[in-house]
Amino acid sequence: MSDPQTNSAEVQASSHPGWQGILDADEQILWQGQPDQRFRVEFESLREVLPGLLFVTFALFWMVQAAQASWFFAMFGLIFVVIGLRQIFQPVLWSAYLRTRSWYTLTDRRAIVATDVPFKGRRLTSYPIDHATLVEYAAGDPPSILFGPDRGKRSERPGFRYISDSDTVMGLIRGIQQRSLPTEGKDEA
Repeated sequence: MSDPQTNSAEVQASSHPGWQGILDADEQILWQGQPDQRFRVEFESLREVLPGLLFVTFALFWMVQAAQASWFFAMFGLIFVVIGLRQIFQPVLWSAYLRTRSWYTLTDRRAIVATDVPFKGRRLTSYPIDHATLVEYAAGDPPSILFGPDRGKRSERPGFRYISDSDTVMGLIRGIQQRSLPTEGKDEA
């Protein structure tokens, strides 16, 4: 006769293709989703764009001044224009692209963020959830749910970004945290 826990895990994993060997034996998926795919410019990315804007402006100014001597000499400034343009567009475009390649899963024990980026491969990051886990509901359109302490840059905090059913997910997380509270008088035998 087979063990009911193992059998339950096999059913759980088989009902969600790709999760075999990732979930614990009795771990259950409560929610799965993906971030909102809309293009957006975040305030934090603007701070990264400003140096690139200055870089491009200076490079163009240098190219115009150098063109008075020789167009050939002025073309050496193109590399700096390209570097500056990368600094301007990379923070905005990369985060938008990364959202299209990200998937979120909430189980009864942890939050999982999966990404699949060409040339970087698949990555699965797990964040345990218990009564002590710091969780922030970040207002937005749609809102985000962030995990762990605020270290100054919201963009570097792990979490479920721009999810349309954030109220439901936050309720599920609060339920997980409630169930993980230590109870007094528990037998330790």
